[in-house]
Amino acid sequence: MKRGSAGPGYCGGRFAGLICMLAMLAGGCASHSAASQSTASFHPFDSPDWWKLTTLPLHGEQIVSDDSFAVIVPRSDIDLESDIGQIPTSAGIESRFYFFSCPCGEVKLLGDFLACDDETQDVLDAFGAGKFTVVSVSPILHDTWPKLVSIRFQAQGKGDDLVHTLREALDRVNRRSATRRDD
Repeated sequence: MKRGSAGPGYCGGRFAGLICMLAMLAGGCASHSAASQSTASFHPFDSPDWWKLTTLPLHGEQIVSDDSFAVIVPRSDIDLESDIGQIPTSAGIESRFYFFSCPCGEVKLLGDFLACDDETQDVLDAFGAGKFTVVSVSPILHDTWPKLVSIRFQAQGKGDDLVHTLREALDRVNRRSATRRDD
């Protein structure tokens, strides 16, 4: 075959080849999205009902918005004391998880996990197993007991996998909290 002739799979020229490759990638993303939607059980992917069912194992307050879905999990197991007195759970002593969808069918997640200082490594281990990216770990208040840290993170993947990782981190914190109460 002569150079430049149209054989099977030939797109012609380098520029046209690049366009063909981009078209194949876009097609792959679209077919992935369709596959994700067809495997969703009763509710379509990215509907409010799908979000509610998917995040139900987190046992938090679910908040629906136009372009994201939030789950707020209060730390009611913490009796937080500070030099200014008792701090109620309702004053923002909570973990916050924000889910949103990608056109390719994956779920993206941004979050702020609230942990006691001695729970931090357990949460980081759970996040590492789930391939979450930890952005920062920092204290959230001054002169409190117990000391609290904010673990900010991001992740993407299948909704069930992301929720499973969050549930594992919450379970590790709950086990440690139960041990602390027994002391």
